Amino acid sequence: MFNKLLSKSTLLMFLFDLAVFVLSTVYWYNHMVLLPDFLDLTVLLTALAGVVVLFLKDNYKVREFNSTLKNSYLLFEGVVFSQIPATALLLTFDQGVEAFEFILMNLLTIYVVLFVYRRIFHYYLFNIKKIKNVLIIGANSNGKLIADEIVAKKALRMNVLGFVDEGEEEIIEDKSFPVFAKVYELDEIIRDKKVDIVIIAVKRRMEEAYLTNMVNSIPNNVKVYKMPEFYEMVTGKYFVDRMSINWLFYDYMNSRSCLYDFCKRVFDIIAALIILVVTSPILLYIGLRVKNIDGGKAIFTQNRVGKDGKVFKAYKLRTMYSNDYVPSEGNIGHTEPQDEDERVIPFCKFVRKARFDEIPQMINILRGEMSIVGPRSEWEDLVKIYSKEIPYYSCRMWAKTGWTGWAQINQGHCVSSDDVSEKLQYDLYYLKHRNVLWEIGILVKAVFLALGGRHG
Repeated sequence: MFNKLLSKSTLLMFLFDLAVFVLSTVYWYNHMVLLPDFLDLTVLLTALAGVVVLFLKDNYKVREFNSTLKNSYLLFEGVVFSQIPATALLLTFDQGVEAFEFILMNLLTIYVVLFVYRRIFHYYLFNIKKIKNVLIIGANSNGKLIADEIVAKKALRMNVLGFVDEGEEEIIEDKSFPVFAKVYELDEIIRDKKVDIVIIAVKRRMEEAYLTNMVNSIPNNVKVYKMPEFYEMVTGKYFVDRMSINWLFYDYMNSRSCLYDFCKRVFDIIAALIILVVTSPILLYIGLRVKNIDGGKAIFTQNRVGKDGKVFKAYKLRTMYSNDYVPSEGNIGHTEPQDEDERVIPFCKFVRKARFDEIPQMINILRGEMSIVGPRSEWEDLVKIYSKEIPYYSCRMWAKTGWTGWAQINQGHCVSSDDVSEKLQYDLYYLKHRNVLWEIGILVKAVFLALGGRHG
Protein backbone atom coordinates (compact mmCIF):
# COMPACT_ATOMS: atom_id res chain seq x y z
CA MET A 1 0.00 0.00 0.00
CA PHE A 2 2.90 2.35 0.54
CA ASN A 3 5.15 3.70 -2.16
CA LYS A 4 8.43 1.91 -1.48
CA LEU A 5 10.41 4.41 -3.47
CA LEU A 6 9.18 7.40 -1.51
CA SER A 7 8.24 6.02 1.91
CA LYS A 8 11.43 7.33 3.52
CA SER A 9 10.65 10.90 2.47
CA THR A 10 7.03 10.53 3.58
CA LEU A 11 8.06 9.06 6.93
CA LEU A 12 10.61 11.82 7.47
CA MET A 13 8.03 14.52 6.78
CA PHE A 14 5.50 12.83 9.06
CA LEU A 15 7.97 12.52 11.95
CA PHE A 16 9.14 16.11 11.50
CA ASP A 17 5.53 17.37 11.57
CA LEU A 18 4.78 15.30 14.67
CA ALA A 19 7.86 16.67 16.45
CA VAL A 20 6.91 20.25 15.58
CA PHE A 21 3.36 19.83 16.89
CA VAL A 22 4.65 18.33 20.15
CA LEU A 23 7.58 20.69 20.82
CA SER A 24 5.73 23.88 19.91
CA THR A 25 2.71 22.91 22.03
CA VAL A 26 4.87 22.05 25.04
CA TYR A 27 6.90 25.26 24.74
CA TRP A 28 3.98 27.68 24.41
CA TYR A 29 1.89 25.87 27.02
CA ASN A 30 4.66 26.25 29.59
CA HIS A 31 5.49 29.76 28.44
CA MET A 32 1.90 30.91 29.00
CA VAL A 33 1.88 29.19 32.41
CA LEU A 34 -1.36 27.31 31.83
CA LEU A 35 -2.65 24.63 34.20
CA PRO A 36 -0.07 21.79 34.18
CA ASP A 37 -2.81 19.17 34.65
CA PHE A 38 -3.90 19.57 31.03
CA LEU A 39 -0.46 19.71 29.38
CA ASP A 40 -0.23 16.06 28.34
CA LEU A 41 -3.79 15.95 27.02
CA THR A 42 -3.34 19.23 25.11
CA VAL A 43 -0.16 17.94 23.47
CA LEU A 44 -1.79 14.63 22.57
CA LEU A 45 -4.90 16.25 21.07
CA THR A 46 -2.92 18.82 19.10
CA ALA A 47 -0.36 16.39 17.70
CA LEU A 48 -2.92 13.71 16.83
CA ALA A 49 -5.36 16.17 15.24
CA GLY A 50 -2.50 17.85 13.39
CA VAL A 51 -1.06 14.82 11.61
CA VAL A 52 -4.53 13.38 10.89
CA VAL A 53 -5.77 16.61 9.30
CA LEU A 54 -2.57 17.04 7.27
CA PHE A 55 -2.97 13.46 6.05
CA LEU A 56 -6.57 14.14 5.05
CA LYS A 57 -5.43 17.22 3.14
CA ASP A 58 -2.92 15.13 1.17
CA ASN A 59 0.16 16.69 2.76
CA TYR A 60 1.90 13.32 2.72
CA LYS A 61 1.40 12.53 -0.97
CA VAL A 62 5.07 13.18 -1.59
CA ARG A 63 5.00 12.03 -5.20
CA GLU A 64 2.47 14.78 -5.93
CA PHE A 65 4.17 17.39 -3.78
CA ASN A 66 4.52 20.89 -5.17
CA SER A 67 4.97 24.32 -3.67
CA THR A 68 1.87 26.25 -4.72
CA LEU A 69 -0.27 28.93 -3.13
CA LYS A 70 -3.12 26.42 -2.85
CA ASN A 71 -0.97 23.91 -0.96
CA SER A 72 0.27 26.68 1.34
CA TYR A 73 -3.33 27.58 2.13
CA LEU A 74 -4.27 23.92 2.69
CA LEU A 75 -1.34 23.63 5.10
CA PHE A 76 -2.55 26.71 7.01
CA GLU A 77 -6.10 25.37 7.06
CA GLY A 78 -4.82 22.05 8.39
CA VAL A 79 -2.85 23.71 11.19
CA VAL A 80 -5.93 25.78 12.14
CA PHE A 81 -8.05 22.64 12.38
CA SER A 82 -5.36 20.99 14.51
CA GLN A 83 -5.90 23.62 17.22
CA ILE A 84 -9.65 23.02 17.56
CA PRO A 85 -9.50 20.12 20.09
CA ALA A 86 -7.05 21.98 22.35
CA THR A 87 -9.11 25.15 22.08
CA ALA A 88 -12.28 23.32 23.14
CA LEU A 89 -10.46 21.70 26.06
CA LEU A 90 -8.90 24.88 27.39
CA LEU A 91 -12.00 27.02 27.01
CA THR A 92 -14.11 24.38 28.74
CA PHE A 93 -11.98 24.77 31.84
CA ASP A 94 -11.81 28.58 31.51
CA GLN A 95 -8.09 29.14 31.07
CA GLY A 96 -8.64 32.84 30.40
CA VAL A 97 -6.93 35.10 27.89
CA GLU A 98 -3.70 33.08 28.18
CA ALA A 99 -5.45 30.22 26.41
CA PHE A 100 -6.18 32.41 23.38
CA GLU A 101 -2.57 33.65 23.34
CA PHE A 102 -1.33 30.06 23.57
CA ILE A 103 -3.52 28.92 20.66
CA LEU A 104 -2.50 31.89 18.49
CA MET A 105 1.24 31.59 19.12
CA ASN A 106 1.18 27.80 18.77
CA LEU A 107 -0.74 28.04 15.50
CA LEU A 108 1.65 30.61 14.02
CA THR A 109 4.78 28.77 15.17
CA ILE A 110 3.65 25.42 13.79
CA TYR A 111 2.55 26.89 10.47
CA VAL A 112 5.75 28.91 9.90
CA VAL A 113 8.03 25.96 10.73
CA LEU A 114 6.07 23.49 8.59
CA PHE A 115 5.81 26.01 5.75
CA VAL A 116 9.59 26.66 5.77
CA TYR A 117 10.33 22.94 6.01
CA ARG A 118 8.15 22.20 2.99
CA ARG A 119 9.81 24.97 1.01
CA ILE A 120 13.23 23.56 1.83
CA PHE A 121 12.05 20.04 1.04
CA HIS A 122 10.60 21.20 -2.28
CA TYR A 123 13.88 22.89 -3.20
CA TYR A 124 15.83 19.77 -2.24
CA LEU A 125 13.49 17.52 -4.19
CA PHE A 126 13.71 19.46 -7.44
CA ASN A 127 17.20 20.96 -7.27
CA ILE A 128 19.51 18.86 -5.10
CA LYS A 129 18.22 15.30 -4.93
CA LYS A 130 20.09 12.99 -7.26
CA ILE A 131 18.20 12.06 -10.41
CA LYS A 132 18.00 8.28 -10.83
CA ASN A 133 18.56 6.88 -14.30
CA VAL A 134 16.05 4.26 -15.38
CA LEU A 135 16.52 1.63 -18.07
CA ILE A 136 13.52 -0.34 -19.30
CA ILE A 137 13.97 -3.87 -20.64
CA GLY A 138 11.26 -4.34 -23.26
CA ALA A 139 10.55 -1.89 -26.07
CA ASN A 140 6.81 -2.51 -26.06
CA SER A 141 3.55 -0.88 -24.93
CA ASN A 142 4.13 -1.91 -21.31
CA GLY A 143 7.54 -0.26 -21.35
CA LYS A 144 6.07 2.86 -22.95
CA LEU A 145 3.32 3.01 -20.32
CA ILE A 146 5.68 2.97 -17.36
CA ALA A 147 8.02 5.43 -19.07
CA ASP A 148 5.16 7.89 -19.53
CA GLU A 149 4.16 7.49 -15.87
CA ILE A 150 7.70 8.26 -14.73
CA VAL A 151 7.97 11.32 -16.95
CA ALA A 152 4.60 12.64 -15.72
CA LYS A 153 5.63 12.41 -12.06
CA LYS A 154 8.52 14.84 -11.79
CA ALA A 155 8.73 14.42 -8.00
CA LEU A 156 10.08 10.90 -8.61
CA ARG A 157 13.31 12.53 -9.82
CA MET A 158 13.89 9.82 -12.40
CA ASN A 159 15.20 9.99 -15.94
CA VAL A 160 14.17 7.36 -18.47
CA LEU A 161 17.27 6.57 -20.54
CA GLY A 162 15.44 4.39 -23.02
CA PHE A 163 14.46 0.81 -23.83
CA VAL A 164 16.39 -2.35 -24.51
CA ASP A 165 15.00 -4.36 -27.41
CA GLU A 166 14.55 -7.84 -25.99
CA GLY A 167 13.62 -9.32 -29.35
CA GLU A 168 9.84 -9.08 -29.13
CA GLU A 169 7.83 -8.48 -32.27
CA GLU A 170 6.23 -5.34 -30.81
CA ILE A 171 8.56 -2.32 -30.99
CA ILE A 172 7.31 1.09 -29.90
CA GLU A 173 7.75 4.10 -32.11
CA ASP A 174 8.53 7.02 -29.82
CA LYS A 175 11.28 9.51 -30.60
CA SER A 176 11.28 10.67 -26.98
CA PHE A 177 13.18 7.58 -25.86
CA PRO A 178 15.97 5.69 -27.66
CA VAL A 179 15.74 1.96 -28.22
CA PHE A 180 19.04 0.16 -27.66
CA ALA A 181 19.57 -2.73 -30.03
CA LYS A 182 19.74 -6.20 -28.55
CA VAL A 183 23.30 -6.58 -29.83
CA TYR A 184 24.40 -3.72 -27.55
CA GLU A 185 25.58 -5.56 -24.43
CA LEU A 186 23.45 -4.86 -21.35
CA ASP A 187 26.41 -4.45 -19.02
CA GLU A 188 27.87 -1.79 -21.32
CA ILE A 189 24.59 0.15 -21.36
CA ILE A 190 24.34 0.07 -17.56
CA ARG A 191 27.97 1.13 -17.13
CA ASP A 192 28.04 3.83 -19.82
CA LYS A 193 24.63 5.31 -18.98
CA LYS A 194 25.14 5.06 -15.19
CA VAL A 195 21.86 3.19 -14.69
CA ASP A 196 20.35 3.16 -11.18
CA ILE A 197 17.11 1.25 -11.81
CA VAL A 198 16.19 -1.47 -14.29
CA ILE A 199 12.51 -2.18 -15.00
CA ILE A 200 11.61 -5.47 -16.65
CA ALA A 201 8.66 -4.86 -19.01
CA VAL A 202 9.01 -7.97 -21.17
CA LYS A 203 5.63 -9.48 -22.03
CA ARG A 204 6.66 -13.00 -22.94
CA ARG A 205 8.56 -15.59 -20.95
CA MET A 206 12.30 -14.87 -21.06
CA GLU A 207 14.70 -17.65 -21.97
CA GLU A 208 17.23 -19.03 -19.50
CA ALA A 209 20.19 -17.59 -21.44
CA TYR A 210 18.77 -14.05 -21.36
CA LEU A 211 17.98 -14.28 -17.65
CA THR A 212 21.51 -15.46 -16.96
CA ASN A 213 22.89 -12.59 -19.03
CA MET A 214 20.91 -10.09 -16.93
CA VAL A 215 22.13 -11.68 -13.70
CA ASN A 216 25.72 -11.30 -14.88
CA SER A 217 25.21 -7.80 -16.33
CA ILE A 218 23.28 -5.96 -13.63
CA PRO A 219 25.50 -4.85 -10.69
CA ASN A 220 24.42 -5.21 -7.05
CA ASN A 221 23.86 -1.46 -6.65
CA VAL A 222 21.24 -1.37 -9.44
CA LYS A 223 17.67 -2.05 -8.31
CA VAL A 224 15.52 -4.31 -10.47
CA TYR A 225 11.72 -4.15 -10.63
CA LYS A 226 9.03 -5.97 -12.55
CA MET A 227 6.99 -3.47 -14.54
CA PRO A 228 3.67 -4.27 -12.76
CA GLU A 229 5.34 -3.90 -9.35
CA PHE A 230 6.88 -0.56 -10.28
CA TYR A 231 3.60 0.62 -11.81
CA GLU A 232 1.83 -0.07 -8.50
CA MET A 233 4.38 1.89 -6.49
CA VAL A 234 4.21 4.91 -8.78
CA THR A 235 0.44 5.07 -9.39
CA GLY A 236 -1.34 3.33 -6.50
CA LYS A 237 -3.15 1.25 -9.14
CA TYR A 238 -2.88 -2.37 -10.21
CA PHE A 239 -1.49 -3.09 -13.66
CA VAL A 240 -4.06 -5.26 -15.43
CA ASP A 241 -3.24 -7.89 -18.01
CA ARG A 242 -3.60 -11.66 -18.30
CA MET A 243 -0.46 -12.50 -16.29
CA SER A 244 -0.98 -9.93 -13.56
CA ILE A 245 -4.51 -11.23 -12.91
CA ASN A 246 -2.99 -14.67 -12.38
CA TRP A 247 -0.53 -13.19 -9.87
CA LEU A 248 -3.37 -11.32 -8.17
CA PHE A 249 -5.22 -14.61 -7.73
CA TYR A 250 -2.34 -16.07 -5.74
CA ASP A 251 -1.82 -12.86 -3.73
CA TYR A 252 -5.50 -12.71 -2.87
CA MET A 253 -5.89 -16.38 -2.00
CA ASN A 254 -2.74 -16.47 0.15
CA SER A 255 -3.71 -13.33 2.08
CA ARG A 256 -7.08 -14.65 3.21
CA SER A 257 -7.40 -14.72 6.99
CA CYS A 258 -10.15 -15.55 9.48
CA LEU A 259 -8.70 -12.90 11.80
CA TYR A 260 -8.90 -10.27 9.05
CA ASP A 261 -12.49 -11.27 8.24
CA PHE A 262 -13.46 -11.02 11.92
CA CYS A 263 -11.77 -7.65 12.47
CA LYS A 264 -13.25 -6.28 9.25
CA ARG A 265 -16.75 -7.39 10.28
CA VAL A 266 -16.38 -5.74 13.70
CA PHE A 267 -15.11 -2.57 11.98
CA ASP A 268 -18.07 -2.63 9.57
CA ILE A 269 -20.65 -2.95 12.35
CA ILE A 270 -19.16 -0.26 14.59
CA ALA A 271 -18.62 2.21 11.74
CA ALA A 272 -22.09 1.62 10.25
CA LEU A 273 -23.82 2.13 13.61
CA ILE A 274 -21.89 5.33 14.32
CA ILE A 275 -22.62 6.77 10.87
CA LEU A 276 -26.33 5.89 11.13
CA VAL A 277 -26.74 7.39 14.61
CA VAL A 278 -24.82 10.58 13.82
CA THR A 279 -26.61 11.26 10.51
CA SER A 280 -30.14 10.08 11.36
CA PRO A 281 -31.52 13.61 12.07
CA ILE A 282 -30.14 14.83 8.72
CA LEU A 283 -31.54 11.81 6.87
CA LEU A 284 -34.96 12.33 8.47
CA TYR A 285 -35.00 15.98 7.40
CA ILE A 286 -33.93 15.17 3.83
CA GLY A 287 -36.42 12.31 3.55
CA LEU A 288 -39.37 14.41 4.72
CA ARG A 289 -38.45 17.26 2.39
CA VAL A 290 -38.08 14.93 -0.62
CA LYS A 291 -41.45 13.29 0.11
CA ASN A 292 -43.15 16.68 0.35
CA ILE A 293 -41.83 17.70 -3.08
CA ASP A 294 -43.62 15.08 -5.20
CA GLY A 295 -45.21 12.68 -2.73
CA GLY A 296 -42.95 9.79 -3.72
CA LYS A 297 -41.12 7.46 -1.36
CA ALA A 298 -38.08 8.93 0.39
CA ILE A 299 -36.27 5.57 0.49
CA PHE A 300 -36.01 3.23 -2.48
CA THR A 301 -34.04 0.10 -3.31
CA GLN A 302 -31.79 -0.62 -6.24
CA ASN A 303 -30.38 -3.96 -7.39
CA ARG A 304 -26.66 -3.93 -6.65
CA VAL A 305 -24.07 -6.64 -7.29
CA GLY A 306 -21.98 -7.78 -4.34
CA LYS A 307 -19.40 -10.41 -3.53
CA ASP A 308 -19.33 -13.40 -5.89
CA GLY A 309 -21.78 -11.60 -8.19
CA LYS A 310 -24.72 -11.98 -5.82
CA VAL A 311 -27.48 -9.43 -6.33
CA PHE A 312 -29.04 -7.68 -3.33
CA LYS A 313 -31.40 -4.77 -2.69
CA ALA A 314 -29.38 -1.69 -1.71
CA TYR A 315 -31.17 1.06 0.19
CA LYS A 316 -30.85 4.64 -1.05
CA LEU A 317 -32.31 7.99 -0.14
CA ARG A 318 -34.15 9.32 -3.19
CA THR A 319 -32.59 12.52 -4.53
CA MET A 320 -34.11 12.53 -8.03
CA TYR A 321 -37.53 13.07 -9.48
CA SER A 322 -39.15 9.77 -10.42
CA ASN A 323 -37.82 8.53 -13.78
CA ASP A 324 -37.57 5.30 -15.74
CA TYR A 325 -33.93 5.57 -16.82
CA VAL A 326 -32.14 2.24 -17.32
CA PRO A 327 -28.62 2.07 -18.82
CA SER A 328 -28.00 -0.01 -21.93
CA GLU A 329 -25.04 -0.94 -24.11
CA GLY A 330 -23.86 2.09 -26.02
CA ASN A 331 -26.02 4.31 -23.80
CA ILE A 332 -24.65 4.02 -20.30
CA GLY A 333 -26.25 7.31 -19.57
CA HIS A 334 -25.93 10.56 -17.76
CA THR A 335 -22.31 11.68 -17.64
CA GLU A 336 -22.99 15.39 -17.28
CA PRO A 337 -22.18 17.17 -13.99
CA GLN A 338 -25.00 16.72 -11.51
CA ASP A 339 -25.45 20.50 -11.41
CA GLU A 340 -26.71 20.10 -14.99
CA ASP A 341 -28.64 16.85 -14.48
CA GLU A 342 -32.31 17.78 -14.60
CA ARG A 343 -33.32 14.55 -12.85
CA VAL A 344 -31.75 15.73 -9.57
CA ILE A 345 -34.00 17.55 -7.11
CA PRO A 346 -32.33 20.99 -6.76
CA PHE A 347 -31.80 20.99 -3.00
CA CYS A 348 -30.40 17.43 -3.20
CA LYS A 349 -27.34 18.34 -5.27
CA PHE A 350 -25.18 18.74 -2.17
CA VAL A 351 -26.89 15.71 -0.61
CA ARG A 352 -25.50 13.64 -3.48
CA LYS A 353 -22.06 15.27 -3.35
CA ALA A 354 -21.83 14.57 0.37
CA ARG A 355 -23.15 11.02 -0.22
CA PHE A 356 -25.96 11.33 2.31
CA ASP A 357 -28.17 9.54 -0.23
CA GLU A 358 -26.12 6.36 0.23
CA ILE A 359 -26.00 6.35 4.03
CA PRO A 360 -29.09 4.05 4.20
CA GLN A 361 -26.71 1.40 2.82
CA MET A 362 -25.43 1.12 6.39
CA ILE A 363 -28.43 -1.21 6.77
CA ASN A 364 -26.98 -3.42 4.01
CA ILE A 365 -23.64 -3.35 5.83
CA LEU A 366 -25.23 -4.42 9.13
CA ARG A 367 -26.96 -7.24 7.23
CA GLY A 368 -23.59 -8.39 5.86
CA GLU A 369 -24.42 -7.69 2.21
CA MET A 370 -21.84 -4.91 1.92
CA SER A 371 -18.76 -3.63 3.70
CA ILE A 372 -17.78 -0.10 4.69
CA VAL A 373 -14.68 -0.30 2.47
CA GLY A 374 -14.32 -2.27 -0.74
CA PRO A 375 -14.90 -2.01 -4.50
CA ARG A 376 -18.02 0.11 -5.06
CA SER A 377 -21.32 -1.78 -5.15
CA GLU A 378 -22.54 -1.08 -8.68
CA TRP A 379 -26.01 -1.13 -10.18
CA GLU A 380 -26.83 -4.55 -11.65
CA ASP A 381 -27.60 -3.10 -15.09
CA LEU A 382 -24.23 -1.35 -15.22
CA VAL A 383 -22.35 -4.46 -14.08
CA LYS A 384 -23.82 -6.43 -17.00
CA ILE A 385 -22.50 -3.81 -19.43
CA TYR A 386 -19.08 -3.35 -17.82
CA SER A 387 -18.53 -7.12 -17.58
CA LYS A 388 -18.84 -7.36 -21.38
CA GLU A 389 -16.80 -4.25 -22.21
CA ILE A 390 -14.01 -4.34 -19.59
CA PRO A 391 -11.66 -7.35 -19.28
CA TYR A 392 -11.39 -8.87 -15.78
CA TYR A 393 -14.13 -6.60 -14.41
CA SER A 394 -15.70 -9.49 -12.46
CA CYS A 395 -12.45 -9.89 -10.44
CA ARG A 396 -13.39 -6.86 -8.34
CA MET A 397 -16.23 -8.96 -6.89
CA TRP A 398 -13.85 -11.44 -5.26
CA ALA A 399 -14.26 -9.36 -2.11
CA LYS A 400 -17.33 -7.89 -0.47
CA THR A 401 -18.27 -4.64 -2.22
CA GLY A 402 -18.21 -1.44 -0.22
CA TRP A 403 -19.85 1.89 0.59
CA THR A 404 -16.56 3.61 -0.15
CA GLY A 405 -13.14 2.44 -1.26
CA TRP A 406 -9.66 3.12 -2.58
CA ALA A 407 -11.07 3.93 -6.02
CA GLN A 408 -13.65 6.40 -4.65
CA ILE A 409 -11.16 8.53 -2.72
CA ASN A 410 -8.72 8.59 -5.64
CA GLN A 411 -10.99 8.90 -8.66
CA GLY A 412 -14.55 9.52 -7.58
CA HIS A 413 -17.72 8.52 -9.39
CA CYS A 414 -17.58 7.68 -13.10
CA VAL A 415 -19.64 5.78 -15.66
CA SER A 416 -17.73 5.76 -18.97
CA SER A 417 -15.96 2.50 -19.80
CA ASP A 418 -12.51 4.14 -19.97
CA ASP A 419 -12.89 5.69 -16.54
CA VAL A 420 -14.32 2.50 -15.08
CA SER A 421 -11.34 0.57 -16.51
CA GLU A 422 -9.05 2.87 -14.54
CA LYS A 423 -11.22 2.49 -11.46
CA LEU A 424 -10.86 -1.28 -11.81
CA GLN A 425 -7.10 -0.83 -11.40
CA TYR A 426 -7.68 0.93 -8.06
CA ASP A 427 -10.10 -1.81 -6.98
CA LEU A 428 -7.65 -4.59 -7.79
CA TYR A 429 -4.88 -2.70 -5.98
CA TYR A 430 -7.17 -2.71 -2.93
CA LEU A 431 -7.75 -6.47 -3.27
CA LYS A 432 -4.01 -7.09 -3.20
CA HIS A 433 -3.12 -4.80 -0.29
CA ARG A 434 -6.26 -4.77 1.87
CA ASN A 435 -5.91 -4.62 5.65
CA VAL A 436 -8.10 -3.19 8.41
CA LEU A 437 -5.81 -0.31 9.42
CA TRP A 438 -5.63 0.91 5.82
CA GLU A 439 -9.40 0.59 5.49
CA ILE A 440 -9.92 2.75 8.58
CA GLY A 441 -7.76 5.38 6.89
CA ILE A 442 -9.81 5.10 3.70
CA LEU A 443 -13.05 5.59 5.66
CA VAL A 444 -11.69 8.66 7.47
CA LYS A 445 -10.55 10.16 4.17
CA ALA A 446 -13.92 9.33 2.55
CA VAL A 447 -15.88 11.05 5.34
CA PHE A 448 -13.61 14.08 5.09
CA LEU A 449 -14.13 14.29 1.32
CA ALA A 450 -17.88 13.76 1.64
CA LEU A 451 -18.26 16.61 4.13
CA GLY A 452 -16.46 18.81 1.62
CA GLY A 453 -18.76 17.61 -1.16
CA ARG A 454 -15.85 16.03 -3.04
CA HIS A 455 -16.45 12.29 -2.55
CA GLY A 456 -17.23 10.27 -5.67
